[in-house]
This record gives sequence, C-alpha cells and structure tokens, in this order.
Amino acid sequence: MKKFSLQFILTSILFLTINTSYFWEGELGLFFLIVIIIAFIIYFLLFIEFIRQLYISVRDKFREKKRNTLLIFMLSCLALIAIKPKGLINFESVLEGEDKIFAQAEGAANCTTTLKLKKDEKFIYESVCFGIDRIKGEYTIKSDTVYFNSRKAFEYKFGVIDKNKNMIKLFRNKSDAKPYGIPILKSSKN
Repeated sequence: MKKFSLQFILTSILFLTINTSYFWEGELGLFFLIVIIIAFIIYFLLFIEFIRQLYISVRDKFREKKRNTLLIFMLSCLALIAIKPKGLINFESVLEGEDKIFAQAEGAANCTTTLKLKKDEKFIYESVCFGIDRIKGEYTIKSDTVYFNSRKAFEYKFGVIDKNKNMIKLFRNKSDAKPYGIPILKSSKN
C-alpha cells in the first residue's frame, strides 16, 4: 500500500473530517469557511485522482490489486461524502435529543439563526454567517419567559415566548428595547 499511501491518507482524512464535523464546526467560527473550501478542493483533487487511477486500471485490465483496492476505497468514500455531506451519522439527533421548541430566522446574505430548546432543558443557539457560531447551555422556563445559562458567553440573557405571533423574542438585558425575534417553526406540547 506504500505506493498509494498519499491517496489513502488524504481520502481517509477527508472522510473523517466530514463525518466528525458536528464536533468541531461550531468551534472554528469564521475559519469554518476556510476549512470547507479546503475540503472541497481536496474532494475535487481526489475525484480527479480517482478518474486517473481508474483510467490506468482499465488500461492495465485491473491487474494491480493495490490500485483496485484504492479505487474501491476512494469510490466508497467520495460517493458517501457526495450522498451524505453532513456525515453518515446524524449526531445532532443522536446526542442532543428531541426539540421542544425549534425557532429559526434567516437574515441578510442567507445568514441563519437557529434556537433549539431541547426536552432535557438544554438549548443550542447557532448562528451561520460566513462561519458557524454555536452556543450550548441550559434553560429554564417560568411562565412564558426562557432564562438561558451557558458556560460560553451568550449575548442573550432571556427570551419571551409570544404565542400570538408564534415567535420567541431574545433580550440582552431587562432594558433591551429592541429584542431579536425568531419565528417558532416547531413546538411540541410537552
């Protein structure tokens, strides 16, 4: 396998990077965009290398076992990445549980803000705009007010659920005159 070790290593690294992105994407912030661009370039180069190796293999009538193994490995990894670009396992549903409230707003330049209040009293606030910022913590609900508690600095201290407008308004502090409203797209009764 020494002959094709670079191709095996690059394909493996790309496959692992894509399939573990759930764990690191929120930590990179703006650098996430750079990592995705590099991953796309590597994917494109590996695809070209796959075509080249396939041509050589066809020309040699599939006689070299190491090259055939490389082709199967590269085809499997590249196809799985194309089919499941967020990874084979949906870690969000497996590790975070079911949503009690799912709110999402789209802003300028397709920037998206998502707030998920989970049934186990944990929240995830995610802002995607030229990078991903993800804040996780715990919440408590008293009446129609949601209080946030997180280890990472979170700009909003509490939110008010407006059932008439089907929206959650996030406040930075008690004197915040312009809360950030996020439409609630899904809400469970429990």
